[in-house]
This record gives sequence, C-alpha cells and structure tokens, in this order.
Amino acid sequence: MSMILRTTLIAGCLLLTACLSARPWYEKELKAWIGAPVSELENAWGPPTRTIIGKSGLPEMVYQSTTYRDDQEDVKRDPNLLLSDRPPSPRPQIDELECDMRFRIENDIVVGVSHDGAGCQVVPRPGKSPRS
Repeated sequence: MSMILRTTLIAGCLLLTACLSARPWYEKELKAWIGAPVSELENAWGPPTRTIIGKSGLPEMVYQSTTYRDDQEDVKRDPNLLLSDRPPSPRPQIDELECDMRFRIENDIVVGVSHDGAGCQVVPRPGKSPRS
C-alpha cells in the first residue's frame, strides 16, 4: 500500500472517529419509555409542557428541562484542580443547558422518543429503566 493511500486512510478513520460522539446516558433512559401507556408517562412526569403534532402527523408530548452547570463547583469537586495558577474569576462561569424531550404517541401508547439539547433530566421508568 502506498504511503499516500495509507495516510489518507488513517486521516479518514480519525475524522470519522471524531465525528462519532458517545451518546448521552439519558438516551437509554428515554427509550425505556417506548411502549408505555400515556397514563404511566403522565403519572411519572406530570403534565407535558406542551403537546404538538410532529412531522409524522402523530401527537408528541414535549417535556422541557434546564440544567445549570457551575464551573466553580466542578473545580471544588476535582482535587486535581484545587491548586491552580489561574486567578480566581470575579464571577463563576455558569452554563444553562436546555433540553426538549419528545414522546410520540399513537393510540395512547408511547411509540417513539427524541430529545434536542443537552442537560436532559429524565425520569426513569420503573422496572424498565437501565437505572431501576
């Protein structure tokens, strides 16, 4: 194999690996709700933020969550970052992470799930969730 072909192949593999990101843990938690009756979903999650008609023409129950991440708290939790040559910031960096979680409904059963955003706060499904 020529050096140019080998280099191109390696570069392509590295680029592909960089594009593939690990899925967040909450995707499995959301998928556990597929097959659940709407009544079970509402008992666990409460009323949805809103209900919309999705691209498929089916209703989707939308739940929203917001997570705040405080960089100062992360520094305090990580013993490797306790001693730093960084000057203290006058105000800690706080990120606001929003997430929309959608539950596609057909015949009062969850038939699909999706999410948009980061920091999703998922309610585990009892007996079906990976964490239960």
